Amino acid sequence: MGETAVDSKFSQYTLRWRGNKLTTTQYALFAIQMAVIILLSWLGAIATPVVGPGIGFLYWAYPFFVVFTLWWGIWGIFGAWLGAFVGSGLLTGLPVIPAMAFSIGDLVPALLIFLLYRGYLRKHGVDPLGRDILKSKKSAAWFVVWVMGITNIIGGLWGVYVLVLLGFVPANAYLLGAGLWITGDAVVLLIAPFLSKYVTPVVERFGLVNSGWVS
Repeated sequence: MGETAVDSKFSQYTLRWRGNKLTTTQYALFAIQMAVIILLSWLGAIATPVVGPGIGFLYWAYPFFVVFTLWWGIWGIFGAWLGAFVGSGLLTGLPVIPAMAFSIGDLVPALLIFLLYRGYLRKHGVDPLGRDILKSKKSAAWFVVWVMGITNIIGGLWGVYVLVLLGFVPANAYLLGAGLWITGDAVVLLIAPFLSKYVTPVVERFGLVNSGWVS
C-alpha cells in the first residue's frame, strides 16, 4: 500500500535516523541552541526560585527546547538535557550526580514530544513541526494535552522527586514544588505555538530543519 495523502504531506519529517547531509551552519546552530537553553534554564531557576535548587516557576527554556527538538531531533533533545544538567543543575549548586538525575526531567519530555510528533501525529494530519497549533483544533488539543499536560507533568513530578529523595527539597514541599513547576511550565509553553508558527517556516525555508533524528 502507498502513502496516504496525510502521510505524503509531511513525508519529509519522520523518525528515520538520518536524513539530509548536515552543513557547517547546522552544526553551529546546534551549538548555539544548546548554549541558549543552558542560559535560559539557569535564568529560569535563579530568577523565579521555588522550593529548592534548580526549580524555577517560569522555566523559560521549555518552549524553546520543545521547538528546537521538533526542528533538530536528537540535537534538541540533547540540548534540553544539557540545559537541565548544566543550567538549572550544576550552575545552581547541584552536584554532578544529583544534576544528572534531575535532568532526566527535561530529557524524557523532549524525547516523548519528538517521538509523538514525528511518529503518530505526523501520520494523523498534525504538523510534525507544530506550525498548525494556532489554526487546527486537533493540533492545539494535542499540544495542550501532551506538551503542556502529560510530558510537563512527568518532568515536574520526576524533577522534584529526585531533589526530595536526595535531600535538597523537604519532603513536605514535594506537592508544592511539583505543582508550581508544572503550572509555571504550562504558562511559558504558550510561547511555543507562536515560535512554531512564525519562526519555523523561516528555518525551514533555509533548509535547516532535520528530516530525521540526526540530520
